[in-house]
Amino acid sequence: MKRLSIYILLSLFLVVFATSKTSAQDNELVNVCALGIGNATYLKDFKVKLPASAAAAPSTKFNVILNKGTMYKITVCNAEGYEGKAVVSLLEGPKALGSNLNADGSFQPAIGFMCQKTGMYNIVVSFKGGKEGAAVAILSYVNK
Repeated sequence: MKRLSIYILLSLFLVVFATSKTSAQDNELVNVCALGIGNATYLKDFKVKLPASAAAAPSTKFNVILNKGTMYKITVCNAEGYEGKAVVSLLEGPKALGSNLNADGSFQPAIGFMCQKTGMYNIVVSFKGGKEGAAVAILSYVNK
């Protein structure tokens, strides 16, 4: 019984330690990425970690409300140690408004968007080629 108790406590400690290490790495990536937003004001960050997939690339979607007349920027930073590079798209319903992936396959570090109408928008993140990846997308508004 004593061994079982020790085993359970050790297991819980390892889970807490692993979770806090991952969280610390995520926060470090957010901090580094936030330094690159330039003349903008940080609003929110979106942390993404997705597994590899041979079929369709997995993605995740975040809903945001954006205000008319405001210039927004989504800055993208990929975590080291992962093969996948984040593809971030801004959508208004089914309509694509911008992406950090260029037609030639290269990436932009950020997406700029002048909001024409207040409403719900979606930020969709996947990793090019369905590769495993981890990244942060930071939503900010550009100061005039």
